[in-house]
Amino acid sequence: MGLVIMLLCCWGSGALFYGIGIWADRLKKPMHFWAGTEVDPKTVRDIPGYNHANAVMWKLYSIPYWIAGFCSFFSNALAGIVLMLACIPGLAFLFRQYHKIEKEFMQKP
Repeated sequence: MGLVIMLLCCWGSGALFYGIGIWADRLKKPMHFWAGTEVDPKTVRDIPGYNHANAVMWKLYSIPYWIAGFCSFFSNALAGIVLMLACIPGLAFLFRQYHKIEKEFMQKP
C-alpha cells in the first residue's frame, strides 16, 4: 500500500508540473509565474518564446518527481531523498530559471 501512495504522490506531482509545462506552451498570452499575478503582454518581446521557455522550465522541474516514483520501487528512503532534492534545490532552480527567462524576454524600462 505504501508503494501505491508513494507512486501517486511522486507521479501525480510530476504529471502536475509537466501539465503546467504543456499548458504554458499552448498559451497565447504570457505565462505567469507568481501566484495571483499577470504578465503584461506589452512587456514581453517574444510571447511564444517566453511561454516555451516557461514550458521547458516546468517540464524539467517534473523530472525528479518521475525519478522519485521509479526509485520508490526499490526504496522509499531513496525516493524520499530524490523528493527532497526536487523540492528544496528544485525550487531554487525554478526561481533562477524564471529570472533568466525574464532577463531574456522582458523589455527593459
